[in-house]
Amino acid sequence: MDTDLLTDILNCPNLPSLPAVAAKVLELTSDPDVKMTELASQITMDQALSAKVLRTVNSSFYGLRKRCSSIEKALIMLGLGPVKSLVLGFSLVSAFEGKEGDTFDYADYWKRGLDTAIAAKIIADTKSFAEDTDECFLAGLLQDIGMIAMYRSMKQQYCDVVQSVNGDHSNLARAELKEFELQHAGVGASIAEKWKLPPEIAVPINYHERPTACPSDYSKVARCIALGNLIHAVLSAENPTEALRNAYARGQTWLDLSDSEIDEIVVQTGEASREMAKVLEVDVGKQESPEDILTRADRRLIAMTRDHEIESYSAKEVGSMAEGTQAIDPMTGVLNREGFKHAIRQVYSTVKPGEVDITVIQVSLAGLDEVNKTLGQESHDDIVIGTSVILLKLFEPMGGAICRLSTHDFGVVLPEVDRPTASRAATGFTEQFMESMKRWIPDVPEVDQLVRVHIGLATLDESTAMLFVSPEKLVLASTKAVKAAQVSPTSAIRSFVPKKVA
Repeated sequence: MDTDLLTDILNCPNLPSLPAVAAKVLELTSDPDVKMTELASQITMDQALSAKVLRTVNSSFYGLRKRCSSIEKALIMLGLGPVKSLVLGFSLVSAFEGKEGDTFDYADYWKRGLDTAIAAKIIADTKSFAEDTDECFLAGLLQDIGMIAMYRSMKQQYCDVVQSVNGDHSNLARAELKEFELQHAGVGASIAEKWKLPPEIAVPINYHERPTACPSDYSKVARCIALGNLIHAVLSAENPTEALRNAYARGQTWLDLSDSEIDEIVVQTGEASREMAKVLEVDVGKQESPEDILTRADRRLIAMTRDHEIESYSAKEVGSMAEGTQAIDPMTGVLNREGFKHAIRQVYSTVKPGEVDITVIQVSLAGLDEVNKTLGQESHDDIVIGTSVILLKLFEPMGGAICRLSTHDFGVVLPEVDRPTASRAATGFTEQFMESMKRWIPDVPEVDQLVRVHIGLATLDESTAMLFVSPEKLVLASTKAVKAAQVSPTSAIRSFVPKKVA
């Protein structure tokens, strides 16, 4: 690291000092016995700031049932942590506003900061990291504060480096190191320390570009922020498909989040970010609906699948093992019926019946012949391929092998998954499928009334070990369950449950 340059940046006269209200709030909240009335009085001295905090507290982002009319009530209803986080974050936003003649892209900066802060808090809430949600929001909002410091110190020289990565923020740290022998994450952490922000904020700022290297005490916050960055990339990418696939992969690796959970975080973040930008009165540029972004990503995934540009992990694994046998369905890239047989036999052979649960799910789509007749072959194929995409999103992170058994039927082999877990996932699939069809076939609002989903599942566990003595019997039980579901005139899920012996 170039320590001389870092010293010059930290001593730059253009670098704002910590706003007075933020400094006072930090001082007061360092006392565990601080009086809420005193803290509220200090915050309300800055009327513009307290108005922004109250508008945020009363927004859908916090979802309070009763409207909050004062900072003191906000402290009582939300607690010290959220209010402190909002005060510090919003006062710093005001301190780092752009000026006339600036060549730094403040709109892009705040768009990334807001998206990341909001996503990081939502991720922490999703993972029940209750003690870290406020730190996730504030550290996410301040993650790139080092960029503004470097710009204010070096002006156009720094802007040239930013512009050299052509909008790909993931390459910025590498470019900074090459040019300056330091990077904005380290500069930001140094500023946070200079301002006496707690290590719960400063350390994750330092590691937000490389969360797996973060010290364990702060790694949850660092991973939430890093994933929040990837959520921002989805919301801002011209082609969101690759950004979304990257978020899926990192979400699973870093925080054990499923693809469907990532989709929901994208939607919540996009909606909250638009609302928060208005509250903060910051320009974040034109913002596309998060639902439209996911639609574009889904349709691109369908197109990539149709063009054989992607293939499921399970298809690659089983396909390479079933020598002399074609194990891949050419339309969807998942396993075909032969691959399904191979997968269930392989899983069955690795466990002792009754000791490890194995669940088989069969999914049957009804009404696709009518879709083919009324909407055409392309709409029919989009629904078939889209079905495989959702199955991959939901079940591949669970270790499942996804298969296309026939024209309108799919199968999933789930090792180490019990019946209740599989049943909840099947319900989630049905909900996602019915919602996604409206995105796949946007010109036909009633498309979700044409197609029904029938799901049957059976589980090899301690109670069924004596029944399912072979993989074929387990599959047969799931077939019986899906046939029971097909009796229903609407979408339905049925589980094979053995009759109790009298």
